[in-house]
Amino acid sequence: MLQYVLLVDLERCCGCYACEVACKQENSLAAGVSWIRVIKYGPVQVNGKLSMNFVPMRCRHCARPSCIDACSVNAITKRSDGIVLINEELCTGCKVCIEVCQFGGLQFNPGKNVVEACTMCVNRVDKGLLPACVRACPSRAMYFGDINEIIELRRKEQAATVASSIHTDDLEIGLDLR
Repeated sequence: MLQYVLLVDLERCCGCYACEVACKQENSLAAGVSWIRVIKYGPVQVNGKLSMNFVPMRCRHCARPSCIDACSVNAITKRSDGIVLINEELCTGCKVCIEVCQFGGLQFNPGKNVVEACTMCVNRVDKGLLPACVRACPSRAMYFGDINEIIELRRKEQAATVASSIHTDDLEIGLDLR
């Protein structure tokens, strides 16, 4: 059974914010509304060297989303392929789902008085395209596809990195890269 996942390799993320910009453009998000936010940690000193880390935060489309159970009006659903969606027509803006999300993936849009979240660019995915954030990532830190494909892809990449310094940037995961 197909189960989509969006994985971020935090060692590759360079904090360029291209994913944020691509998401805002693809979804025509208003100023102040962001379905993906890159959080900067650092600089911190690690083993005598300065280190800077970046973590893209977004809805994780959990296996068992607590937001679905928390929504009293059934505005949040999970598709059979794992994509979690919020129906703005049903959402009352009560924000209970935001409170139960342990990953900070849901955002309140005060202009619409509804809760919103990453849709994994379902409109693109349904056409066989990658989510906008994945397509825009210059460091190829974001991976999208069926969870089994992504696990295998990452296993191959890690093996290739250990065996040699060959880059696997040209590996595809079966989706059109437009």
